[in-house]
This record gives sequence, C-alpha cells and structure tokens, in this order.
Amino acid sequence: MTSKLDEDELIARARQGDRDAFADLYQRYLPMMYAYVRARVFDQADAEDLTEQVFLRAFQSLAHYRPRGWPYSAFLYRIARNLVIDHVRQTGKTVPVEGAEERPDPSPSADEALIQQEDKRRLKQALNRLPPDYQEVIRLRLLLSLPTPTAAAWLGRSEGAVRVLLFRAVRALRRELGVKHE
Repeated sequence: MTSKLDEDELIARARQGDRDAFADLYQRYLPMMYAYVRARVFDQADAEDLTEQVFLRAFQSLAHYRPRGWPYSAFLYRIARNLVIDHVRQTGKTVPVEGAEERPDPSPSADEALIQQEDKRRLKQALNRLPPDYQEVIRLRLLLSLPTPTAAAWLGRSEGAVRVLLFRAVRALRRELGVKHE
C-alpha cells in the first residue's frame, strides 16, 4: 500500500511516472495545503482552485525537484505561498490572519456577541498592522497548529529562528492590542 511508503520513495516513483505515487502524495498533503490556502484566501472556490494549482505545479515540477533536506510539504508550501501572493495581488481579497476556521460561541448573549465582535475587530486590525513575517508565523504555528519543525521547514528557517519569530510576533501583537506584558 503506497500510503505507508517513505516520502522520498514516493517522490522517486512519481518522478518515474508512477501516478499512484503522486496520488498518495496528493492525498497526504491536500488537507494541509488547503488549510493554508483557505487561511489566506477569501473565497472558498478560489481556495480550492489554488490548492489544485499547487499540486498541478508540483506535478509539473517533479523532474526538477531536488530534496534539500526539507520535507516535501515545504516545497508545496512555497508553491502555495507564491500562488496566494499572486492571487491576492490580482484580486485584492484575502482573509485576515484570524479569519481562518473561526468557531463562534453557538449561543452568546447580545452583550457577549457585541463584545466578541469588537474583540475580533480589534484583533484583526492589530494583526494586519504586523509585519508579514509575523503574520505568517502566527498563521502557521497558532492558526494551523503546525509543529515548530514543520513551520521552520516551510519558512526556510531554523527551529530556533521560528521560536524567536513567534515570540516577537506575539509580543508585537500584545503591544498593538495594548496588553501589558506579564
């Protein structure tokens, strides 16, 4: 069964034309790539289209793909990030950092709903004022809950650099929100 195969072996087989091997890579990484794209793109249909383009480009690039000690997901992430950047430039529509996978309280009172709405508005404004690197590390580590090693591979940084970046991003977000440091 191909789902148990090692990633490197799947890539090698896919490079030799084994469509089942690429299909396994697709199934393995589709949820992760879609979650990333959907967190950045306003329209669900656009997110689905862009995610499919990620895998189409990855398939077209197989002959040129060289593992460099990074997981294949980092290669897919770079394709996805570039596609999202191009899409946002063309459409001007993006999801704010905190907009992905919001799960509102099912039964807040009217007062609670107003407070939640105001808190979300303030958070959105604060996040949008952060530098893009800070937004990206918050998106990967906190919203998508990627482990530090994966986020580091995707960002092309060391694990320590990602930890420092996240620390600085959260500190900057607190400053933007006027939250005192404890």
